[in-house]
Amino acid sequence: MTVDKLRAAQTALELLREDGLDKLTVRRVATALGVKAPALYWHFDNKRALLDQMTDVMLGPVVAELGGPGPGRPWWQWLEQSCDALRRGLLAHRDGARVALGADVTRALALGGFVERVTAVLHETGFELADASRAAGALTHFVIGRTVEEQSRPAPDAELAKVSGERFPFPTLARALSERHASGRTPDEDFRYSLTLMLTGLRVLHEGCPPVA
Repeated sequence: MTVDKLRAAQTALELLREDGLDKLTVRRVATALGVKAPALYWHFDNKRALLDQMTDVMLGPVVAELGGPGPGRPWWQWLEQSCDALRRGLLAHRDGARVALGADVTRALALGGFVERVTAVLHETGFELADASRAAGALTHFVIGRTVEEQSRPAPDAELAKVSGERFPFPTLARALSERHASGRTPDEDFRYSLTLMLTGLRVLHEGCPPVA
């Protein structure tokens, strides 16, 4: 049976949905495809290469719809919506952010395309190219890392019980987390708050204000 990279990645995503990343192996994907493991190692040198192809499949639709700021649309609003789209693309798959974490963008081309587009937009709006690249990397790493945390956190009731316990060693953090739970804020709101901090910093830098030392 002939197996191509796209079919292998799609099969891997199906296995990911069923059992999660920790149980995903190249050998299991090969078995699901009805081939021997060497047939897949012809396409993927290791599991990381397979994860990169999975990342490309997951995020391809996100990058295809990015577009650009356009007339009358502030660049920071476009960035907010683009980062939110990246997060949603990762959340659409079980352990999706962990799959993308550490991806090689020369293989995970959709993720590389995201970084490329964000870099271009920031450069077009006035950032030096090197700074635009650094900012694009920081935003991408933030979204992936934040989503890893989101997909790995316990359920709200379990988390609240843990921080309320006598053995939790950080009293201020315990009170803060308890207040956050009591407020009813959603993960979407938490994400946008954190993203706003980063975008506000970029807007300050764009306006020529010196960064805080």
